[in-house]
Amino acid sequence: SRTAQGLHRGNYVRLTPIQAGALPYALAGRDVLGAAKTGSGKTLSFVIPVLERLLVENWDDESGTGALMLTPTRELALQIFKVISLVGYKHTFSAALLTGGRNADEEKKRVAKINVIVGTPGRIRHHLSEAEGFSLDLLQIFVMDEADRLLDMGFRDDIDAILDQIPKASVQTLLFSATQTTDVASLAKLCLKTPQYVMDDDVAAAAAGNNNAT
Repeated sequence: SRTAQGLHRGNYVRLTPIQAGALPYALAGRDVLGAAKTGSGKTLSFVIPVLERLLVENWDDESGTGALMLTPTRELALQIFKVISLVGYKHTFSAALLTGGRNADEEKKRVAKINVIVGTPGRIRHHLSEAEGFSLDLLQIFVMDEADRLLDMGFRDDIDAILDQIPKASVQTLLFSATQTTDVASLAKLCLKTPQYVMDDDVAAAAAGNNNAT
């Protein structure tokens, strides 16, 4: 009901195709590999499961970091953070935006107790090595948004370093990408467990067009 109130506040009343495809699996705890263009509504496809998962687990400030969302740019990270703040306003979880261009020393003082973190790979990796007490050992849900851009922008080493600190056997992973490249498939194979593959209408139409062309 808390998340529903947030959705009502944001005037989110009708599911987009990617939400309709991804949410049933994500809310059931399944790993998801989603193919969706920017503007398809995919942000709610992982924000809602993050909020619901931590609520079910009775997460609080003493529990540490329960959800981590990686994005390729600070602008996208800010957009996601705004959606979390809007839809999650009835929840009591702490959330932080960790990107370049912000005061790293101030972030370092409080990051260990933040429940939901949205950030860019370089800044997250920096805090994992520098911030005392910051750990992903109890992480419940891990999200990579626009995974193709994450890889195109050269974040693979940072992502691998972060993955090394995530308990993959117990973490639910949601990976979204506008294109399904070989690199994305390799990354998905590394971090997803028997994932459900879902795509929005635009990606499905493009895939069908490619198949017909061959």
